[in-house]
Formats: sequence, C-alpha cells, structure tokens
Amino acid sequence: MQTYFLDDQTFAQFRAYIYDLTGIDYTESKRYLLDTRVRRRARETNMDDGPSYLNFLQTSAENQSEIDLLIDQVSTHETSFFRHTNQIAIFEKIIDEIIDERRMAGNKRIKIWSAACSTGEEPYTLAMVVREKLGGETGWDISIEGTDISSGSIAQARRGRFSERNVRSTPEPYLSKYFRQDKDPRFYTLTPDMANSVKFEAISLIDNAQTNARRDFDIVFCRNVLIYFDDVAKKKVLEMLWKSLVPGGHLVLGTSDSLHGLTDSFQRTQHSVFNFFLRAPDSTVPNTAAAATQGTTPTARAVEAAPSLPPPSALDNSQSLQLKILIERLDRGIRDLSEDLNNSLGKTIDAVSTVTSTLETLVQNENLDPKSRAELRGADRQLMRILLFLQVGDRTQQKTEALRATLQELSDNLLGAEKEAPDLQVSITSFDKNLLPQDDEESDDEDDDGTMSQDDIDALFN
Repeated sequence: MQTYFLDDQTFAQFRAYIYDLTGIDYTESKRYLLDTRVRRRARETNMDDGPSYLNFLQTSAENQSEIDLLIDQVSTHETSFFRHTNQIAIFEKIIDEIIDERRMAGNKRIKIWSAACSTGEEPYTLAMVVREKLGGETGWDISIEGTDISSGSIAQARRGRFSERNVRSTPEPYLSKYFRQDKDPRFYTLTPDMANSVKFEAISLIDNAQTNARRDFDIVFCRNVLIYFDDVAKKKVLEMLWKSLVPGGHLVLGTSDSLHGLTDSFQRTQHSVFNFFLRAPDSTVPNTAAAATQGTTPTARAVEAAPSLPPPSALDNSQSLQLKILIERLDRGIRDLSEDLNNSLGKTIDAVSTVTSTLETLVQNENLDPKSRAELRGADRQLMRILLFLQVGDRTQQKTEALRATLQELSDNLLGAEKEAPDLQVSITSFDKNLLPQDDEESDDEDDDGTMSQDDIDALFN
C-alpha cells in the first residue's frame, strides 16, 4: 500500500491551496506528484509533516519567498528553443502577413504575448523570428512579453543563459547570430540585444488583477498550459485570453490543449490542425458557458467580395503597394500548398516503398508455402502499381509553377517595370499552358488531364 507524506485530508487541503494559487488541479491520479513536491519543500523548511508546512505557508508573515519556491516546484517547466517546429513555421507565415498589412496601413506596431513562458525560450524564439522577418527594417514598434507564474523561472529567463539541451533544436543560423557559447561549452548566453528584446513578468493567468491590463495583442501563445487546469479554470483563462487579443488576433495553444466543450469564442483557421485559432473580428462577449459541443464547425470569417481592380494607369502608389503585397501573398500561398502536398506525397511514397521492400524480403523466405508466396507476390505487385501511379501521375509541381507563372504575368501586366512588379523567380514561358484549365469551350472538348489512368498503369504489367 502506498504511503504518502500527505494524508487524505492534508492532500485535499494542499490540492485546494495549489488550485487557488495557480489554477493547477492535482487530481487523485497526480497525488504522487504533489506529495513528492510538497515533501521536498517541507523538508527544506525543516517541517516534519504536511499540516505544519501548510500552516506555515498560510500564516507566516515571511512566507512569500517560500510560496514562490513551492509554486516553482508544482509548475511544469519543460521547454526549449524552436519547440514544435510546425507551429513555429506557421507563426512565420502569420508574421509575414501581419508585417505586410501593417506596412500597407502605415502602422508599424506588433504586440506578442508568450503566456506561461517558463524560462523564456518561447518568447525569445518568437523575437528571433520577428527580427529575421523584418531584416533590419527600421521604424517598427515590436513588443514581445513573456509571463509565468514562477518568479524563479522568470528570473532565469531574464538572465538569458541556457543549457545545451535547451538550444538543441535551434537552427544554426539563429544559434550563431543570437547566442554566444560560454567558457563552459554546455551553456549558451543570448547576445545583449536579443536578451533585451523581451519583457518578462511573473503573473498568474487566473489572477484578474494581474491580467486585466494585458490588452491589444496580435498573437498570444499559451501552449501546454490548459491541460493542467480543470474546466472552470480553463474557461476563465480562455475568456481572459480572448479579451487580451485584438479582433482578428491569433491564439496559439499547445499540441495537447483543446477548446472542445470550453468555448465557442475562437474561430478555426486553416492552421487549426496545429492549434491556431482566431478571435472573431467583432465585439461579441465570449460564450464560455455554452461551448460548441454539438460537433458543428464554428462559423468562419465571412468572405468579402474581391474589389474590382482599376486599370493599370490609374493605380496610385498606395494601390500599387497593396496589389504587390497581394501578389506576393498569393505566391507564398501557392508555394506553401505545393510544399505541403509534395511532403505528404513523399512520405506516402516512402511508406509504400518500405512495405514493398518488406514483402520482397518475405517472399524470399524458403520456408514459405507456395500459396502464401503467390499471395505476397500479388500484394507486392499491387503496391508497385500504386507506387508507380504516385510517382508518374502526380503533376502538382508542374501545375504550381504554371499558376505562379500566370501570377507573374498578371503582376507584370498590372504593375510593370515602372511600378516595380515583384519578381517571383519563375519563367512565364517554361511550362505547358495545357496544365491549367482553359476556357469552358476548350475544356469541354478534351477530358484528358495529362495523368496516367489505372488502366494505363496496369498495361505496364501485362
């Protein structure tokens, strides 16, 4: 039978105490964790039992430093630079869009909050990405803030010194530009300029007095925090985060977090599979009490009709800039889509190739009976047909280049050299124009899309 430092009553009291302090809910399944961490702090303060330690925390006039140490013990601090690379890649795309929009509007201000930032790796990562995107362009007001409930973690973040393990996922260009290796090669220190680029503060996400002033953020990262809260605390935090964002601002949750059954105040985006959500661009008060649990998809932003473009000669400088930004954004979107498709296709081809190699090995087994050997060869033959179809039939890359070439042609026609049409690095004559759909009259005459049919592939094996 498990023997605990905290008896049942004291565990319940500590559980409530920690919940009130932090919002973290140590359920019965996590009792061992809380017991271990409380025992460690109690013994550091020469307390022999849980009730004495709890009484000290609640009554001593000099207990704030110990409360901070306990909070540091019961909080989770696992983090690293450039953690969850898919989310960082999406953040880069969103920052590109925000920078474009702000340039066009003449409002060079970006505000980002890394909530529950632990020892600072996340907000420093975001600061590095933003700085690289701006490329030295001046005149910007960039505000990046990192907060955590642990004052010890915040103090460590401000020092800007990290272990080799913390920087293990940092791309080499960032590592060499923004870090300096200590005399002890196991540690790295941020350059002074980068260390000063993030403002840190110790706050609790469930303390209204500490969070009410946090407003007008374009992006809030709150990753892998909600999983430690119960539903009541989750809803409270989500409502606070909604209020902290500008209309249309982005909320980024951790890969283990979910909004299901908690709120319908955030809209899904094309990146929601990676837990990116959008604050609705209106002033509606969040509805956390009646969350969308019926399995319906939250309403997406209304699609506005594209404005008609003026003739090229009528474009003024502002309109030219707007059109240039639009063209470059469309080009990025096309390239991103192509990359996503090609990556998925490549992984599928690799998986099928692995299976066919395994089947080929199995067929060579001398102890295999003839019927099983024939079945394996048949399966291998079918997989080879699938593999050939994937390799020969896909024309995604060609069609992508054709789309980008058409976009380049449109850009040249509308903007021209005197308007500094963007160079998309694609030739407008290097692709087969039949790759793209033609006018209705022409497309009705021919159904061939240039790909191999299954009959065509089967014929290769006959």
